[in-house]
Amino acid sequence: MDGPDVNVYLFRHAESMANVDRHLIGGRSNESELSELGVQQSQKLGGYIARATIKPVAIYASPAVRTFDTALIATSEAELDHSIKIDDRLQELSQGEWTGKDRAKLYTPKLLAEIRSKGKDFKAPGGESMNEVGERMLEAIDDFSFENAPRTLYEAPTIYVFTHGLAIRCLASYIHNWSHHRTYSTNVPNASITHFTRGGGNWRLQYLGRPTQ
Repeated sequence: MDGPDVNVYLFRHAESMANVDRHLIGGRSNESELSELGVQQSQKLGGYIARATIKPVAIYASPAVRTFDTALIATSEAELDHSIKIDDRLQELSQGEWTGKDRAKLYTPKLLAEIRSKGKDFKAPGGESMNEVGERMLEAIDDFSFENAPRTLYEAPTIYVFTHGLAIRCLASYIHNWSHHRTYSTNVPNASITHFTRGGGNWRLQYLGRPTQ
């Protein structure tokens, strides 16, 4: 068939309390809830989804409270009746022992030099590297595509994935071999949408972090 054989739309969660308290290293912080603004962003995201012409065949989400609640509010607002499937591979990059630590105190010149040296293979004690996150994210969307394979050659299923900003960047970086600097510095706003397609067995980023508000 011409064109993609699957469309995957990844939504970053709306603003959480961890996003508001930026001086601390968040990492996964799965217990962090949506802020008041985050609830509003989720509702507006639902309105955006409702206006979309392509509806999903399946919806997946990270187990983090802020991500699942974004998915729940947005899909309810859009009047989608799909069950939301939780998948651990959609979690944010783990910062291990550094989670909750003061960012300014931890990131010394010596540590920053080590991060620059190791690039996307650097990881905090007990945490993950960007490459490891990209690898598990790619495994996840590959599996989602297999689980929702088209029944005919003329179908291109659409899958919704609610996940995290850095996890989305790591996926794009892993697929397209971005530099560490580009992976770190690229902005994926809260409640934004990223679109990947797969065709001929290859994934391609169509756009990243498009605002939906």
